[in-house]
Amino acid sequence: PWKAPIQRSEYENMGGRAGRYGAGYDFGRSILVASTPFDAETQWRRYVEGEREPVQPRLAKEPLENYVLRLVASRFCVTEEELLVFLEGTLSGQWVWQEIYTLEEIEFRVRSAVNRAMDAGTLSREPAGKLEATPFGFAVASKGITIATACELEQWLGESETRPWTELDLILAAAMTPDGRMYSVALTAQEYDGADYPGQLKKTAAGEELSADVPLNRFRNCNLVPFFDEVRAIKIALFLNEWIDHVPLRELEERYHTMTGQVLAAAEQVSWLIDAAAAIASARGCASGFIERIRALSQRVQRGLRAEALPLAYLGEPGIPRSALAALVSHGLHSPQALVEISAGDLGRLVTRKEAERLKAWARRQVQGEEKKVEESAMIEQLPVLVVDDRYPDRVLLEGAEVRLQEKQYRLIRLLAARPGECVPYEEIYEALWGAVIVENNQMHFQKRKLVESIRAVRPDRKALIRTVPKRGFVLDLEAGQVHLQATEGISGPVHRDLKLESAPIP
Repeated sequence: PWKAPIQRSEYENMGGRAGRYGAGYDFGRSILVASTPFDAETQWRRYVEGEREPVQPRLAKEPLENYVLRLVASRFCVTEEELLVFLEGTLSGQWVWQEIYTLEEIEFRVRSAVNRAMDAGTLSREPAGKLEATPFGFAVASKGITIATACELEQWLGESETRPWTELDLILAAAMTPDGRMYSVALTAQEYDGADYPGQLKKTAAGEELSADVPLNRFRNCNLVPFFDEVRAIKIALFLNEWIDHVPLRELEERYHTMTGQVLAAAEQVSWLIDAAAAIASARGCASGFIERIRALSQRVQRGLRAEALPLAYLGEPGIPRSALAALVSHGLHSPQALVEISAGDLGRLVTRKEAERLKAWARRQVQGEEKKVEESAMIEQLPVLVVDDRYPDRVLLEGAEVRLQEKQYRLIRLLAARPGECVPYEEIYEALWGAVIVENNQMHFQKRKLVESIRAVRPDRKALIRTVPKRGFVLDLEAGQVHLQATEGISGPVHRDLKLESAPIP
């Protein structure tokens, strides 16, 4: 609830944007606002005449395991020795560590960081001593979040995959993470004492189940006043929950004593963290429907839209404004069929003429595409959905379309195709893919995810073809009559054994 002076380097960086060379303007001005002559003199001496603060290496101040993970995930360093050599050559290593630590102490810090990353499940060590990022670690590194944030998101995912949850639940969980703390969102002492954001949170979430150990339920089950930063996170979660319900920005500004820039910045930050949660869920091998809902929520938070407006938000650049999308949804004009049927004149009352033309063109393509899908479905109704042929071990046919696969992915789908509709245990999958080779169990979920991604790229409507039975195994979600397995190793295949591939040739 207090303010602190910014550094001179920060002022110079922000003030320089007012007169950036080559931006089309010959002159720019930044203004320092002082309430008294004393403040004016002080600010002049600090920000105009003062010297820039010395460079402070960030690596020396932040948890080292985050940098260790990124170096290993990028395969730039794959051993502790390589990590030590690289980190000793950094600015922190040269300016800070060599001044206060011995070589043995630096080695201990690097080794401890590696161990913390391994304890968090982001790194593993091969028998030869090389370090390898786990699927969880790759997800964390690729999204740029810290390990501490990733662990909190993973804990929420573990609690939520098999239970009903609301958008507010995940938004709050993201805002509560270390990477979700946004000091740029204002919260005055008066708000903290009188706005009762925790009470609003409990009222909004009334009726939801209380058993899951997630941030939302911790606040609901506690009668103590939350800390200041926790109330800020609650405030952010509340206005973002209304933001994705098409509440106008001016109402959010008035109701939550905030500004449009703060709402948009919070939406960007929380959207990034929810997208990271989707990547972690994919690495965990969570159900595809669960992952898709999280990923869609990330896009909704970024754009401030309801779920039904999301398909209309990505019709090229420039995008259709949020207010126009909200108006279309409120009039029931978010479906392709409704947009095809409405006249251009009536649609023009809600959006501009160019936007109306783009919407009508998109809607016609969608309706024609659906009609084509119905025709194609009727044509291939009698054919097997999935064809797995050992003569072509780098591909399968899915509804007549070729899906290219790597060796492990082909072995996985071949194993599942031999028992469609059944849950194939993890033990059998491990044995079929790796035999006596020891690998992380998460590799099974990683291979399954890569297989699903290959399928989705060719047949997006079949992205749920393989589902996970928690703690048991994988299921190919097809009936026996929908699968043809052409085996060359003498296994007993399902139906359609004599079907020829000429009906959908593989080049």
